[in-house]
Amino acid sequence: MTEESAQGSARNGPENTSPAQEGEVPSPVSAGPADTPELGVEDIRRALSARAAQPGSTDERLDAERDARSYLSRFAQSRITGERVYGGDHIEVLLGQGRRSVRAYQLSAQDIDLVSSAFLPPASYGALLRDSEPFRVVLLSGAQGHGKYAVAQRLLLERGHATLQCLEPDADLTRLEEASLRPGHGYLLQELSPGGTAAPLTGFELHRLNSVMRARDCRLVITLRDGARTADPELGKQTFPVSGPPAPWDVFERHLRWWLGPQRTRRAEELLRAPETAALFTEPQSVGTSLARAAENARLLSESSAAPADAVRQVREHGSLRDAQEFEKWFNSLDDLPTQCVAVATAVFGGEAYETVSALATSLGRRLQPPPTAEHPERPRNEAVTATRATRLRRLNASLVGAQVASRHGGAPAKVVRFDDSRMASRVLQNVWEEYDVLRHQLPGWLKDCASHELATVRTRAAVAVGFLAELSFDSLRTGVLQPWARSPARALREAAATALVIAAESPELASPVRDLIHAWAGGDAVLRATAARAWTALGRSDAGNAGEAVALLDTLAATDSAEIIEAICLGVTESLAAPDGYEARDALHLLRHWISRRDAQRRTVGELSFLFAAADLLEDMLARGGEPHRRWPKLLALATRDPVRQRDIALLWDAVLQSPETYAAATQVLTEWARMVDPDPSGRRALARLLHAAAPTDRSRRFLLRHVSTWSAPDSRAARSAGQILSHFDSKGSTP
Repeated sequence: MTEESAQGSARNGPENTSPAQEGEVPSPVSAGPADTPELGVEDIRRALSARAAQPGSTDERLDAERDARSYLSRFAQSRITGERVYGGDHIEVLLGQGRRSVRAYQLSAQDIDLVSSAFLPPASYGALLRDSEPFRVVLLSGAQGHGKYAVAQRLLLERGHATLQCLEPDADLTRLEEASLRPGHGYLLQELSPGGTAAPLTGFELHRLNSVMRARDCRLVITLRDGARTADPELGKQTFPVSGPPAPWDVFERHLRWWLGPQRTRRAEELLRAPETAALFTEPQSVGTSLARAAENARLLSESSAAPADAVRQVREHGSLRDAQEFEKWFNSLDDLPTQCVAVATAVFGGEAYETVSALATSLGRRLQPPPTAEHPERPRNEAVTATRATRLRRLNASLVGAQVASRHGGAPAKVVRFDDSRMASRVLQNVWEEYDVLRHQLPGWLKDCASHELATVRTRAAVAVGFLAELSFDSLRTGVLQPWARSPARALREAAATALVIAAESPELASPVRDLIHAWAGGDAVLRATAARAWTALGRSDAGNAGEAVALLDTLAATDSAEIIEAICLGVTESLAAPDGYEARDALHLLRHWISRRDAQRRTVGELSFLFAAADLLEDMLARGGEPHRRWPKLLALATRDPVRQRDIALLWDAVLQSPETYAAATQVLTEWARMVDPDPSGRRALARLLHAAAPTDRSRRFLLRHVSTWSAPDSRAARSAGQILSHFDSKGSTP
């Protein structure tokens, strides 16, 4: 079953009560072993019980997927020439839905603070700021390396847009519609060629975009590629030159001081005075250094604690790897197998603890090198061990970063390993796949082993890597990896196949093959249908499919009594409700409401269990007000609080599961955990009281609900304050929601 199933939740059982005069409903049983060859509905109930007791596994998996995608997805590979990488540690968002969607990344608070504090304006900035004020869409022209991207960010911030989103490279601007924009946000599109997008930018389209942006109080700033010309006079009216850039050294100094901060001014002075640092800008080969390169050198130098000469040498080595030939020379210089394996493992599993990455690299090495024999030992007797971790990381241009990482029994502080430049991950993996036959032959088997790892985050990163490689060789991976994984009796491998397909579907060239493969699985046996159910969102996210097609597929699969398929649907719906895109959560809630309202007992049961899986597992960190402690709510409660329409949907679903003889015991257990979670938070208690009042539209449902709430009144229940709030709210509002 699931790895959470092994942990149980006996502490919640005694508080379950049964509906009066409706017959006894068995309480959830204790958890059984992890994966089993054949599942039953009781296994699903045990997994649900475990998630209620220890929520957050879906969020953990999705966090790992987002992190891995930022390194290996198609968009992370796309480099914006002369400015910055699209992706990195930004928050991915989706504008629009299905084939009308445009991907974007929300810039981090650190990015915003950097451009607010360290920005140096070009000579033309004052005129640009003044002349562009009437327009909601602004185009910036200028030579590569003149800082157009920094100017675009600063321009949006000065216009009052505190949240900035960078659109995917070559975005089809015709897909930006009023409904897809977030009110008040600023949008950026880098290095556009006016005639080279999916739909060429014209004066007519520019007029439409101005209207759309104004309606949502948004702005869009587009930087044009070096040498791009706007033949359309309407485009010319909203195109402004970026000229007279600041000196690269000035940008370098400003950024270095920002990265080091006021507490490390002595280190900043030491680096700025060093002749080796000055040589980064005065040597003949450094003439014409772009502002982006100067800013990047400052960041890299700030991260080194070495002496100035050594720190500058590291920056030089890092910069040289941007050149394709230098990158190939670098990888070929990794002349010992263990270091090569660490490079590959860091490309796939960057963000995991170093010890985990090292162990996975060792397992790859065992695949590539036969076991030692007496005649050919792996290492001669008494030979010193010389390959230290620090030496190996320096050779790889990688670093250790402190972070909370997943462990078998919860989060723990550790040092995670990452390449200093996130672009290195995709370059290493692509280079290995395309150029090294021996490594390419062993990668699928190694990734299969990793996809069965005990850590969910490792399994997820392995699946994302397969999705990345699928764009390079889809047919090979479909037959050699995806099909065997999809047919596997192990749930972890089926989940990996689904994740890989969701990643692969984002490539326009693979959208149709992925769609066909998912439909083929949906027509197969129960195991293949379960895999198709896990991959259902790939249809809605690809250009070849749409949200309606995805929902229709899942609706068809829900007519089942197979526990394998039911569990897969529960997990798939839970992930949809966890998605940051509101459209996906809306579609999932509508589908659940449709199922629970049906006379079809199979779909009704699937709908009830899917809702409870999401209710039990999904969490959301709420913004703490001044002086208040950190607050964590059930995600569906937070969603209901923000959106009255979603509140109605979620209230109806709670009413259904609390009235169902099949799910009442599990529903009361999940509800108890909600009450315990928000018990210390007055806002959370009030939100829960309002939601439950809406979830009890009849005297019968009100009576059952309040009977259970009254069991929380004991001081040792850890939900006594929630009980008091709910009972008081019902008394004040009466029986009508």
